[in-house]
Amino acid sequence: MNGLSWLFKRIDRFFNQLGARLPPPFDDARVRFRLQAGAAIALGVCFIVYLLLFINFLASLNQLATDFLYHPIAPNPNIAIIAIDSKSLDEIGTYPWPRAVHAALLERLQAAPPRLVAFNLLFPQPSPDDAAFALTMQKSDNVLLAVAGVTAAAYAKQVESLPTFDVVISPDQILGDSARAFGHRTITPDADGIVRRVATAIRANEINYPALGLAVAAEALDVHEIQYDLPARVVRVGSLTIPVDEYGNMLLNFTSPRAGIPIYSYVDVFRGNVPAAAFQDKLVFIGGTGNIESRIFTIPLNLDNTQIYDVQLQADLSNMLLNAPPNTLAPQSALGQLALTLAVALLAGLTLPHLKPLYAFALTLIYLLGLLLAAFEVFNRGVVIQILYPGLALLLTALSITVFRYLFEERRRRALTMLFRRYMPAENVGRVVDAIDRGELPLTGARRIVTVLYTDWRGFATLSEETAPETVLKMVNRYMEIALEPIQAEGGTVSKPMGDALIAIWNAPLDQPDHCERGIRTAIQIQRNLARHQQIHATEEKLNFGMGIATGWAVLGNISARGKVEYTLIGDTVNVAARISAFANNNQILVDSATATTAYEGIILRQLTPVRVRGRKEPLPVWEARDNEPQLNAESADDEGTD
Repeated sequence: MNGLSWLFKRIDRFFNQLGARLPPPFDDARVRFRLQAGAAIALGVCFIVYLLLFINFLASLNQLATDFLYHPIAPNPNIAIIAIDSKSLDEIGTYPWPRAVHAALLERLQAAPPRLVAFNLLFPQPSPDDAAFALTMQKSDNVLLAVAGVTAAAYAKQVESLPTFDVVISPDQILGDSARAFGHRTITPDADGIVRRVATAIRANEINYPALGLAVAAEALDVHEIQYDLPARVVRVGSLTIPVDEYGNMLLNFTSPRAGIPIYSYVDVFRGNVPAAAFQDKLVFIGGTGNIESRIFTIPLNLDNTQIYDVQLQADLSNMLLNAPPNTLAPQSALGQLALTLAVALLAGLTLPHLKPLYAFALTLIYLLGLLLAAFEVFNRGVVIQILYPGLALLLTALSITVFRYLFEERRRRALTMLFRRYMPAENVGRVVDAIDRGELPLTGARRIVTVLYTDWRGFATLSEETAPETVLKMVNRYMEIALEPIQAEGGTVSKPMGDALIAIWNAPLDQPDHCERGIRTAIQIQRNLARHQQIHATEEKLNFGMGIATGWAVLGNISARGKVEYTLIGDTVNVAARISAFANNNQILVDSATATTAYEGIILRQLTPVRVRGRKEPLPVWEARDNEPQLNAESADDEGTD
């Protein structure tokens, strides 16, 4: 145990010496303590948040929080949609239409040929109009057709493998032979029903079918081979690199469903109400937005329940890849997510403990806003940050620091304030508590040179025996008023009020370079107060004090016994002051040699015969302190009495 005690003392001394060498404000023990506590809280919060992240406990909430980052991207002016909408169904008829209708539409578009035309429609069964439709596609040489994987025929997902199907719905052979390329239109929402990603390709019969929007983008970039490098988590389309997950899924970025890619009614284009030039050299997607073989999806932008159809998703896919620069998205890496969460928690942990609660709350909001703005900026650069976890770490750290400060600082400060308010002037209490927090005034004990004033009420024992209790208490209160007012006015600390005696100290706990003069001035003012009191109440009650003042070393600190805490001083200086006061005549002030070494303005010091006190071999030199000002006249005493 002795060895451990020695080790702990050495460690404590090392950190104290280290703290003394640090630059401001790190040389402040309170600042260092708050930094250590804040860092510990931040690390603890991070551990909890990491645990929630690893067990995926807040997955759905995390997705909703991340959706908040999505905002519409700019539509590419070279992309358009021709929609089979309700108007088209009303005027042309119930779907499916004869394929001659689609052939006629293609013929009309060839007046000002589009760059590419992508049918987000399935043509699996043979039709009498297939020959005409196929011939039109051959003439155009710019048509892509859609395929779709059959969900019931899907194989189980395998890491670093594309989604694989045993059966794929594809166009009949004559149409397939006439198409420029194929693209799949299989969309699988996340578990919460929101579409955030699409498979870059599906696989069937050893053939990779890229997503229709990706196939259109590849043709537009004149790339005929798409490379799927799933171990590296990328898909390459020429010089374009698309981030994907372990299953080849890419995150989608969306235009505004209402004001994004322009949508034209199929029937208006079919009848020539829309000039063919509106589609010249553009990428045209044709699909349903009415009650046909289309599906309605919810996307992260869908905050007002706007419906979006699969043809719009495919157009958005091409749009994000063909914008300059591309609007591809990549999820934040696991390491980056952990690092961001830790950084945010530490930022809060190292700064918030130093602020008052209201300012800490305001700074927390600023940090949260900064996190959101940074997340939006990073999103614009193509990285999707999962803001829930760093945001949660920030809020939990701020809350924990608030609780910590209440439990370990505010309650402690209130207790210290209540403790010292009993001993010293109210205006000094805050300074004392701040000094204790900074480590400048250890409550465990400190040695200081102090000036001690010991006042003794003469004749109190006889008075308390011969006088009614009510009168005794009244006189005690009067005694306290006469003595305490000058003590507090001079910044003194009342150590032990004991009924017939009172101990006051200076230069503790706060530094007071003129502590000797303050002690003597206080005694002189008590003497004046007694003179006034006796002039007024001479016939009613008699108050006589003996006052002793000594200056020297003393030990100060908290003394606690059975839950009762007192801040007091211990040492021979207190004994000297008490024993000097015993030799004082009524209302006389005696001081020791250490106090009388300096001349004080308005105060006369006269050396007396040394006195012998208990505990000392040699007689103790003493001086009498007198007021150099004239005594109060009767008129002033009368005025005070009338008040």
